[in-house]
Formats: sequence, structure tokens, C-alpha cells
Amino acid sequence: MFVRFITFVIFAVFISGMSANAATQSLALLETDEATPFICANGICQVELSTFCLQKERDLPRVGDPYKVVAGAALSLVLTDIAGNVTQRPAAPYIQIKAARSGHTAVQVELREGALASLGAVKAAIVIGERVTLMPVAFAGDDNPQSVQDQLLAKGPLRILGARIVDGDPARVETVRILNRLMNALPRTNAIDPGAREKLWVFTARRGFQAATPERIARASAIYNGCWADRLVELGAYSVRTCVQRQHDNLMWDLVKRYWKAVGAGS
Repeated sequence: MFVRFITFVIFAVFISGMSANAATQSLALLETDEATPFICANGICQVELSTFCLQKERDLPRVGDPYKVVAGAALSLVLTDIAGNVTQRPAAPYIQIKAARSGHTAVQVELREGALASLGAVKAAIVIGERVTLMPVAFAGDDNPQSVQDQLLAKGPLRILGARIVDGDPARVETVRILNRLMNALPRTNAIDPGAREKLWVFTARRGFQAATPERIARASAIYNGCWADRLVELGAYSVRTCVQRQHDNLMWDLVKRYWKAVGAGS
């Protein structure tokens, strides 16, 4: 895993040298087959979601770059009130979205606890439906903004192709979904109690991915356990969560490359 760590360092340097004056790539949210819970702390509820790039020719997102949901997208909040009653609402009016890190493999979605309370809920989860597209938020001085045609192409033909090539690839996507749930369950700190390894796996399993095949669960389990045994994790260079994020991103990169190849072939 050390080689992959070096690869990410080089990638980060490459990202830092890109233009900051042009709109970044449109992103596709990976469709989910179950709700992903928000984790709330210090007034903000957060969840990290898997994404892939729809526009190879544009700049990669930088960490913190803001995004918005394309109108009409099938993105819903699942809200639970104090009595345990569950309702759903369109998510877009209540959330903020930004690139989780440099690159196009994940976004961080935020829901303020004040907004959650105003909706009469004590907890929330999010469901990503079919073909959800995210566009970068426009800004003054953009020397290559996303045109109306760009947006129509991204949310239409490109997203449809992405659904077939990426969302529709269960062999890889199921593993990505499991890793995404683990990322959201794992603490950000390097300090984790000795019993956390098994507890976090069981906790995550109870909250989803029962429908995944045993082989793909086993693959995700091997990646997860490998992160606990990673020498750099043991030395405290980065957390188990960061390791799982990097493994998740590697899988997403493989899917993105397949998608880009299909786009280049005119599929």
C-alpha cells in the first residue's frame, strides 16, 4: 500500500497545479440501493458519497469545490422523527455538496442540524436514485463556464452511458458501496480502540449491504482488514478511514477509466 500512498501524493501535486479559473467536471452520484445515514456532530450532519466524472476534458475538482444537484434529480432525504415515523423529502433544498478531496471519486454532503430540526426529524439518511448528476457551482471570473449545452449533455447522454458502464457494473459497484459505508462509519482520528475493528464491521453490516453477494462482501472485508494491517496505519501516518477511502477511490478510478474509454469510442 506504500506504493499507492506515493501515487496519491503525486496525484495531489498534479491537482494543485491545475487552473483555478475554470469550471470543473460534472459528476455523477453513484446510485445506491439503500439509504446512507448522516453522521451528526457539532451542528452539522455529514455523509460521503461515491461519484464519478462525466467530462474527462475538464479540470478535476479540488477539495471543497462546491456542487449543486441538477434540477429534477432523484435525490431524497429519509427523515425519522422522535416517534420513529419515517418520511421522505427531496434533498436538494436542504443540503450543501462539495468535493470530499481532490479528484472526482467522492463528495461530502452536509445537512445542518437546524435544518433537520425544522423538518421535524431527529435523524436523516440519503437515497441516490437513478442517473443523478451534479454540476459545479458557477463563479465570477470563470474563463470556461459550463454552458447550457454542456449541462444538457452531462445530465442526458453522458449520464445515461455512465449508468450503463458504472452504476450497472455490480462486480465492482457492490464493493464500492460497502467501502463507502465503512468510510462513513469509521472515525476520522487515528486513535481507535482495539475492539473497534470488528464492531465497526458488524455495525456497518447491520446498516446495509445485506443484498451484496458473499464474494463481494469478502472482497470488501479483505480490503478493510488489509487497512488495519497497513504499516503506515500502524505507524499513525494516516487513519484506517483514510486507507479505506484510498481503496474506494482506486476502485472508482477503474470504473471511470472504463467509462472514459466508452465515451471515446462513441458508445
